[in-house]
Amino acid sequence: MGKGKRIKLGRRLRGTDFLTHAQAVLTRNFQKRIRNSAIWPQMVARFGETKADELLKQCQGELRPGWMADETGDGSEDI
Repeated sequence: MGKGKRIKLGRRLRGTDFLTHAQAVLTRNFQKRIRNSAIWPQMVARFGETKADELLKQCQGELRPGWMADETGDGSEDI
C-alpha cells in the first residue's frame, strides 16, 4: 500500500472507534493473505480475475467484542 492510500485510509477511518478500525485492518490483512496464498490461483482459474476479485472483497474479517479469553493469555481481557 502506497503512502497516498495510507493517508486516504487514515482520513476515512478518523473518527471511528477502535473496533471499526481494527476490523478494517483485519479485513485488509485477511484479503492480502488470501491473495498471496495457494488458493488465489485456483480461484482465478475457476472464476476468472474479475469474479475472483469480487469474491475476495466479500471476505470480511470480523471482531466480536466480549469474547472470553482463552488459556493462552492472548485474549482482549489479558491485555
